[in-house]
Amino acid sequence: MPQTTRSLATFVSVALLLTVLSQIIYTTTLSGVGIVEGWPLRSTIWTTELVLFTSIAIAALVGLVRSTDMQFGWSALVVAGLINMVQSGIGLSMFLPATKAGEEFAPLMGTVLAGSFLFYYLAKLALGLAALFFGLSLFRRATGIVRIVGILSVIAGVIAIVLNIAALRLGLGGVPLAGMAGAVATFFAGCAIWFSNRLEQ
Repeated sequence: MPQTTRSLATFVSVALLLTVLSQIIYTTTLSGVGIVEGWPLRSTIWTTELVLFTSIAIAALVGLVRSTDMQFGWSALVVAGLINMVQSGIGLSMFLPATKAGEEFAPLMGTVLAGSFLFYYLAKLALGLAALFFGLSLFRRATGIVRIVGILSVIAGVIAIVLNIAALRLGLGGVPLAGMAGAVATFFAGCAIWFSNRLEQ
């Protein structure tokens, strides 16, 4: 793997792990906190994620062009980054105004929320695909503990794909399990990319 591609892989793996960290911070600090009350921290986290996923989409697109054997994995990351950009953008631009509009506009807020989580599930689905493809590649090429990381990435990816496809139909009721599965798949996708990169150095 050329040095520039290795650098890209390192960057993408770290960025993916940072998005998992941001989701952990979001869940532990803002669970049950209202949109208005938690807006300073919530908007900061969403802005950070928007920057991270924009960077992931750009880097993964370059990785896709340069890759000779992982086109599906890089493609999944490009799609995940683009969809997460839309999802974060909806949250940043629409959640606060829709909430402040008042109770009479509650159906509007419900519509915005439902649309946001549709993209949320699609992004987690794409990240599950990335975990599956990069995990398979790592499993085939690695040995020992690193190979175990590959198979765990495959398992996490399949679970995330199934749960987020189901959540597309369930709507907001699918958030907890689908979101958690997507975060785990994102973590293992980042790990699989990291170890794959180390194998080729």
